[in-house]
Amino acid sequence: MRRRTERGTLGTDAPRTIGELRRRLAEMGDPWTVDLQLSDDDPLPNPPRGGQRDEDIPAEHRLVPLDPGADLRALIASQPPANPFLRALWVEEGLLTDEGIPAKYGEDEGGDA
Repeated sequence: MRRRTERGTLGTDAPRTIGELRRRLAEMGDPWTVDLQLSDDDPLPNPPRGGQRDEDIPAEHRLVPLDPGADLRALIASQPPANPFLRALWVEEGLLTDEGIPAKYGEDEGGDA
């Protein structure tokens, strides 16, 4: 079975070897090449894709899931963004009050500009 993607038709199974990848690329008109030093029988590399497993994060640093219906406004207000444009947008959206936010960009929060 084949599926249609934005770039064309691809097989449902991902290539497993360099040779399979080369054949797929040839079917697509060779939009890019594979390192010539690699053998057709070499498996495709499978590098880590990022992220972090929960068990790798110390318990004291793990985020605690919020209960459904939790007051997110209080959470957001407890740590407003430093970006003045984002803070102004959040005030506009009603997520924050404008208390302590400079009247215009460039003013210090506690004094005159």
